[in-house]
Amino acid sequence: MVAILFILTVIIFLSIDYIMKRRAKTQQIPDITPETQPIQKPVSIVSGPYYHPTHSWAKITDEVVTVGTNEFGSKLIGKINQLDVPKPGSYLQQGQVAWKLSRGKRILPQCSPVEGEVVEINEELFTNPSRINQSPYEAGWIMKIKPTSLRQNLKNLLHGENAKRWLENIRARFVMQFASEVGPVCQDGGELIDNAGDLLTDKEWNEVLKDYFMSEI
Repeated sequence: MVAILFILTVIIFLSIDYIMKRRAKTQQIPDITPETQPIQKPVSIVSGPYYHPTHSWAKITDEVVTVGTNEFGSKLIGKINQLDVPKPGSYLQQGQVAWKLSRGKRILPQCSPVEGEVVEINEELFTNPSRINQSPYEAGWIMKIKPTSLRQNLKNLLHGENAKRWLENIRARFVMQFASEVGPVCQDGGELIDNAGDLLTDKEWNEVLKDYFMSEI
């Protein structure tokens, strides 16, 4: 009889211990409902180029970003005869001067639209820099960058309808600012004429760099 009571007592204590441990373990697990679970939003990639305020553009393909100058920049500087670029392996911050386009005494610095490592330079431009004028968004690309902060960088760039309206406003502002002083700077249809920068004085050129490209020489 005593043995039976002892066995029953042990069973009762073991059962209580098991229940207490299970209850403690359950209390340690946070109650995460679908409403409170963090959501990881993927990087939203759109077709067409993204634009930096200094008139450089970026196209995202896989893990590499191809960058160059837009049509406003290429028409303003005119037929390019020299290009200064960093070496592959260089690291660029978003908004840091990445290259300089030159035509005679005119120099146009432009900033990198994204942060990352330069992995490739368009070698064709060293023998034929005018490819930038002929095809700024395709054959005239300047370099490729492996981005390190793409999600954050894209928030600072323009694309789609916002970019289209921005470019139209920039062109209209430029015409209003200089047409009365240097004559027509746009072709029929509102497109900037080639070598538009040649119509500007040195003082006006420096004003353009500061106001339209966030840069100074």
